[in-house]
Amino acid sequence: MMKFLASVTGPEEAELALEGGADVIDLKDPRRGALGAVSPEVLAATIARVAGRRPVSAVAGDLPIEANAVREAVAARAAADFVKIGLFPASRDDRQDVIFGLAAQAAETPLIAVFFADGDPDFSLLTDLARAGFHGAMIDTMGKESGGLLKHLSVHQLGDFVAACRAQNLVCGLAGSLEAPDVPRLGVLKPDYLGFRRALTTGRREEGLSLDAVQTIRALIDAEASPAPARAPAAASGARTDRIFVRDFTLDMQIGAYGFERGRTQKVRFSVDASVAPTSSAPSAMADIYSYDLIMDAVRGLVARGHTDLVETLAEDLAEAVLADRRVAAVMVRVEKLELGPAAVGIEIRRP
Repeated sequence: MMKFLASVTGPEEAELALEGGADVIDLKDPRRGALGAVSPEVLAATIARVAGRRPVSAVAGDLPIEANAVREAVAARAAADFVKIGLFPASRDDRQDVIFGLAAQAAETPLIAVFFADGDPDFSLLTDLARAGFHGAMIDTMGKESGGLLKHLSVHQLGDFVAACRAQNLVCGLAGSLEAPDVPRLGVLKPDYLGFRRALTTGRREEGLSLDAVQTIRALIDAEASPAPARAPAAASGARTDRIFVRDFTLDMQIGAYGFERGRTQKVRFSVDASVAPTSSAPSAMADIYSYDLIMDAVRGLVARGHTDLVETLAEDLAEAVLADRRVAAVMVRVEKLELGPAAVGIEIRRP
C-alpha cells in the first residue's frame, strides 16, 4: 500500500503531520538545501515527540560525495528509523565508494539512497545499493524552483525506476516538489511512498505546515490506495455520466509496417473520450475526479515503448490502459497518422 511521507522541520510540525495522517515523519531543514539536515538535538526531540507512533526518517545533509563525511553524518543520525543519503552529481566511481563505504552501517541502520531527477541520476547504481545492503531508494529534485519531479522525468521513466527497485528488493519512493494533481498520476506506478514538503505548507517549502494541506494529500493517497470499486456500468439512457476527453494530442513516434516507416518518427494524433460515473455531485478536490492527465500519461507511455507497426495495436492498447481504471465505464480512442498524404488516416474504436 502506498504511504505518505511528510517532511517536517521539528517536533511541532511532526505533531501536525501526525494529526493530518502522515505515515512517515521525515526530518529536514529546507533552508539548508534539498537534503538540509536538522541538528541531532532536533532529531532527538522529534523522535521523543513522535514516540513510536510512526517511523521517523532523517536526511544526512547536502554533503559532498565523500565516504568519510557521509559515514559521520549517518552515525550522528543513527537514532532515526531511516537515514536518507543524497547521491549528488559526481562520478560513478565516487558514488560507488560512498555506497559500499556505508555497507557496515547499512547493516545497522536502514539507509535510503536519494537520486536527483535534475542531478545526473544513474539508476544502474540500484544494483550496487542492493549489494551494499541499502533498505531502499527514492527520487527527489535538487532545484526546488526549477519545477517538480514530472518536469524532469516522465511517468514512463519513473515506472521503470519503480520496477528496477522492485527487482532489487528495494523500497522505493518518489518526491520532488510534488503537488496534489501528481498523486493520481504517480499512484498508478504503485511506489512504496510519495514524499511531500511544499504541498503541505502555507506557500513556500520553507514556511510552516498547514493541517488542511496535509489532510488533502492524505485523502488523495487514501483514494489511490483503497480497493478498486466495482466497474462503473455502461451508461444507460438517462444515466448521469461525465465525459473526460483529450483531443488532438499529437506526438512524434515510430510507427508503421512499411520499410520506409522504420527508423524514423512521424506525427500521430490521439483523441480519447472516457465515460466516467461522477464520484461527487459537487467536485471540489482532486480526490473527486478522474484526471485527464491519466489519459495523457497513458499515451506518452505507449509512445515511449518504441516502434509499433499498427495504429490498431496502439488504439487497443490505449483503450485497455484507460479501462484499467475501474471508474471508466467505456472509452472511445482515435489514432491518426498525419504524414501519409491525406490530412489523416487511422482508426477509431469504442470499448465498454
